[in-house]
Amino acid sequence: MRLPPYAVRFGDAVLPKPISGHPALELCNTYAGWADEPGHEWLTGYGKLAAWAEFTGLIGPAAPLDIQAHTERARRALADVCVLRSALYRVLGDADANAFADVATFADEANALRRFTRDLDGAAGFRLPSTEDVRLPLLAAALAAVDLLDSKERTTVRACPGDSCGWLFLDPRGRRVWCSMAACGNRAKVRAHAARQRVNK
Repeated sequence: MRLPPYAVRFGDAVLPKPISGHPALELCNTYAGWADEPGHEWLTGYGKLAAWAEFTGLIGPAAPLDIQAHTERARRALADVCVLRSALYRVLGDADANAFADVATFADEANALRRFTRDLDGAAGFRLPSTEDVRLPLLAAALAAVDLLDSKERTTVRACPGDSCGWLFLDPRGRRVWCSMAACGNRAKVRAHAARQRVNK
């Protein structure tokens, strides 16, 4: 089956195509239609969340997990990711103190678990432990949010004005309008052309 221009296949999962320039924004873009309820949810289960986190590079290849043995914790982790995602979207849109507190809660949880470790090549840094814990995608996403909010890139974040979209992306030059010309940009051009045709009749 041919995928739409805003989607990509990763293993068995169909995921939103990366368009933003930052993994924290890709988290926000796992939902579409922020201003038009009901929107479209991409993270429809924990398996999709784990695949998305691996695809975006937030975690390494996901180790096989017996989700049946961790059903409630996996469900809670997925729900918490959705809370983090919504809070981050609101923080990036305005100075929502309550939303920032939600982001900070998950960021503090992730930060408390980081350890100073060294890779095989000698590179060292503070990292989340490589565990099979179902909360790892959530914690990695929270640290990505910290990275964005602690950088000047946060001032260049823009939202796509496309119908049922609202995806976020970095726009350092201030020239970008759409999440993707192949998706929202093209639809807008088609609508504008149709409107001109009606006027000219």
